[in-house]
Amino acid sequence: MVLRVRELTLEEGQKLRRILRHGQDAIEFKRAQIILASYQGNTPPRIAVIALMSEDYIRGVIRAFNEHGMAMLKPKWGPGRPPKFTDEQRKALVDLALSRPRDLQLPYAQWSLSRLREQAVARGIVPSISEEWLRVILHEDDVSHQSIRTWKVSPDPLFEEKKQKIDQLTRKRHNPPIVLSMDEIGPIQLVPHGGEGWFPKQWPARIPAEYERKFGTVYYFLTLNVFHQRLHGQVYRTKHAANWLCYLKRERAKYPPEQWVNLIWDGSSNHWTAEIREWAKASKVRLFATPTHASHLNPVECHAGDLQKLALAGETYTSPTAVGRALNAAVRYRNRERKARGKRFRDTVRKNRRLLAKRPIWLRPR
Repeated sequence: MVLRVRELTLEEGQKLRRILRHGQDAIEFKRAQIILASYQGNTPPRIAVIALMSEDYIRGVIRAFNEHGMAMLKPKWGPGRPPKFTDEQRKALVDLALSRPRDLQLPYAQWSLSRLREQAVARGIVPSISEEWLRVILHEDDVSHQSIRTWKVSPDPLFEEKKQKIDQLTRKRHNPPIVLSMDEIGPIQLVPHGGEGWFPKQWPARIPAEYERKFGTVYYFLTLNVFHQRLHGQVYRTKHAANWLCYLKRERAKYPPEQWVNLIWDGSSNHWTAEIREWAKASKVRLFATPTHASHLNPVECHAGDLQKLALAGETYTSPTAVGRALNAAVRYRNRERKARGKRFRDTVRKNRRLLAKRPIWLRPR
């Protein structure tokens, strides 16, 4: 039986997508990439090609996620000195931080570390504690100071139907159709981008703090061939429907005109104009939209953040042409790297060895 992650909630899928697009922690990014790739129907051998990690590591991440959920994404380092406070005291401090000051008849609406420390001592939870120790205890219990945020769920009444269609397209094992997953990366700012690397101690590379900005933003239209796991892309100044249609025609021309092509993308309005729908009918193209607020179901999402890190980190691009060349080079690099490993989708599908052994030798595939 193929190891897969459990069903993701909409909130978990959106959080994984945010980590892949904007995450800074390398370990958290890689684990999120593995979880989302498994949820999209990929087997551990196939994920090893996408994430460039060992199959044993991938299986361990999937099992850990199924057991612990989103909490396992962040790495946990070894402990230091023995604890100074008991578990009961720690729990009482966390409960105090999670309570509302108004409910405790206090004259303020929000906690700060100094107010928490004052109330913890006044209520006899601990005899004394520093603000930094209080911060550490709250952090160990995954409690942090955050801005109040809004939340949303998918209002799409056809959520399950759209999800099942995408699953049928991306998880078909025999004679798979031509399935292309598309999305935009952007807006990409034409400014110096930070990053990480190996440098002499205390002498890291620099990016300019002052620069002349001649252009605004650009978008990189990205396509993933789901079966072959091959990427293609093109940079555009805007994401207008006219540019999107031009890009669609360019990608459609790579396949025989008599074959049907299935396209998966989100429900953005520039993807669903009347001109695009008419072109799709005339060009043997079937269009499939991800559910509202569920872009994480789009298979190309596993690759977009990775390409941005490869192409933009630590660089200063001043023109759309330069950004396009960098992203195209990153796409070619990823395609070469996966090809060098000798892995394609059909190479990673598990074979029924028992059934194969029953066939005569001269009928077995070579």
